[in-house]
Order: sequence, then C-alpha cells, then structure tokens
Amino acid sequence: MPEGWALLILLPVAAASGWYAAQRHYSRKYLVEHTHNLRQAYCRGLNYLLRERTDKAIEAFADLLVNDCETHETHIALGNLYRRRGELERAIEIHEALISRDGLSPEQRASAQFELGLDYARAGLLDRAEAILSNLTDHPAYGKLALQQLLQVYEHEKDWRKAMECTRKLAAIGKVPRGAAVAQFLCELAEEELAASRHEEARSLLEAALDDDPRCVRATLLLARLHMRDGGFEEALSVLKRVESQNPAYVPEILEPVRICHARLDRPVGELLGYLGYLYETYGYESAALELARQLRGERGVQRASEHLLRVVDAHPSLKALNTLSGLLLEDAGESQREALIRLDRALDRMAVGQAKYHCTHCGFSGTDLHWCCPSCRHWESTRPL
Repeated sequence: MPEGWALLILLPVAAASGWYAAQRHYSRKYLVEHTHNLRQAYCRGLNYLLRERTDKAIEAFADLLVNDCETHETHIALGNLYRRRGELERAIEIHEALISRDGLSPEQRASAQFELGLDYARAGLLDRAEAILSNLTDHPAYGKLALQQLLQVYEHEKDWRKAMECTRKLAAIGKVPRGAAVAQFLCELAEEELAASRHEEARSLLEAALDDDPRCVRATLLLARLHMRDGGFEEALSVLKRVESQNPAYVPEILEPVRICHARLDRPVGELLGYLGYLYETYGYESAALELARQLRGERGVQRASEHLLRVVDAHPSLKALNTLSGLLLEDAGESQREALIRLDRALDRMAVGQAKYHCTHCGFSGTDLHWCCPSCRHWESTRPL
C-alpha cells in the first residue's frame, strides 16, 4: 500500500486514540479535583461545627450539597444544622425532599424519616411527628430512638396512656426512661379524675401507681389527700407516715397534712411534738424544726418556742429560722427593744420573699412550687424540698 494511503488510514485512528487518552486524562483529573473539593468542603463544615459556628457550617454543607446533590448524608447533615439553628422550615424542606427521592435504601429512608420527625416535633407539629415516628418503632436501628422521641411528644400532649404504653415498650427493650415514669403517668391520670370528682377512679389509679412503683411518694400523698377528703384521718395519717420509708427527702411535704390529721383526731399534742422532734433530730429538716416551734408556741408559750429556735439557729443558721425567731422575740419584747425588732423582722421578711423552696437534683432548677416533672430538664421526681 502506498505510504500516503497508510497515513490516511492511521490519522483518524491516532486522532481517536488521542481524544480517548485526553478524555481519560481530563476525566481522571476532574474526578480527583472534584473529590478533593468535596473533601475540603466537608472538612471545612466539620471545622465550623467544632468551633460552634453553625452559620458557617451551613454555608459549607450547602456548597457541598450543590456539588454533590446525590449524597444522602449531606442532606441529613444540612437539615440537622438548620434544625439546630432554629430554621425549621428549611430543615423540613430538605428532609421532605430527601424522602421523596427514588433510589434510597430502606436504611437511608428510615434515617430521613426519623430526622423529619425531629423537625416536626421541634416545630410543634406534634401530630405529624407522632405519625412519622410511629412508623419507625419496630425498625431495628431507629426503633428505640423513635420511641424515646414519641414519649416526649406524648408527655407534651399530656397523653398519659400513650406515654405509659411507650414507656413499657422502652422498658421491654432495656431502656427505662427517667426512672419510675409509669407511676407518674398514673398519678397524672389520677389528678384528672380528682379534678372531675371521680374519687374511686382516682383511688384505683393511685393503687396501680403504687403497685408499679412502691416508692412513689406522689401517689402516697394523693392517696392521703383522698382519705382526708373522705374523713378518714386515721388512714391518712398512717399513709402519710409511709413517705419517710419511701423517700425521706419528701418528709417536709407531710408536715401540714400530719398536723391537720392530729388536730381532727384530737390526738394528744405531745404525740405531735414528739413526732416533729424525731423528724428534726433524725433528718435535720428545717421545716420540721419550724413546725415544732409553731406547736411549742401554741402549747408551751413563746419562751419555749424561742429557746428551741435559738438552738436550731446555733446548729443550722438560715434565713427562715431567723425570720421565725425574730417574730417570736417581737411578741415577747419589751418597749425598748420593740422598734429594733420590728425593723429586723420587716427586713427579714423582705429577704425571704421569693426564696426558692424546691430544687431539681438533676439540673439545678429552683422555684417556689413542687413540680413532679421538672419544667427545665423534664425529669420525673427529681425536684426536692429545700
């Protein structure tokens, strides 16, 4: 074959080979550069997260989403960042769009559904949160997490029966949430029955609460209240004294109802004085010491009550004890001391206003009312008398 013809045949082949080689070279180069850029964006996003710069992290992951729109994990991460930042509409939009995509594996779809459930719950769309999380309760990877989130939804909605069911399911898989919650839910239902004057229904619920958790102080206090309402002061007194063995931290809560029961039963005053003295000496509760002072004042006079409180103040000085003592001293003061004691008493009164009476042993929240579920950390039976 003439040399010219051979060149004519080989030129297209060479051109094609050159094109193919160039394509491979530039495709590989693009792939390397693209992967490098994605890695840089991901690391940049993580770095911002570690430095708690959520806004910058969102920008970095948003760039990553533009360049790598098929990555499931990127959608999840960006949606979570929006939720963390409080931009719930954007979080919901991203997670809903992800769920609507074809080609997701069952695990990826469950992951997106769980995150969307969290978005709905955070946004207060509790019906939607319940609907989507309920579908995940049997999932091997997300079942426990879904139950935990559902429990929070039910507590927020005050749907105590569903909360009990959820808690029992968690207990069955070895994840008991926040202590004896079922007993507390039964007490919540009992309170609703009491408010509607359905006393027998309330009694049954309280007995069920004590069956579930024999140490449930709240159920005991409510049961004692029921006995007192029905005139069963002897039974109420017996029930109230169980609190000491259930959880002595709540002994201050029984002092007033115990006093009422003693008065209605016309028990000897010495019996009440002895019981209050025992509680103070055993547990050192200031509230028991102050109640004892009030009883001593009525039965044995201001001087005996003042002597008792002086010993209390010497051993455990506190604003409450000083305030009560100043009032007693004022009653028994001469004219020359009266003006000074009045000023002292008023000053102590002002200092005592708004003083916390309860605190949460879990998060430190304090307040003037007893909350069986801490309003701050949402733990049950963690708020104790001070």
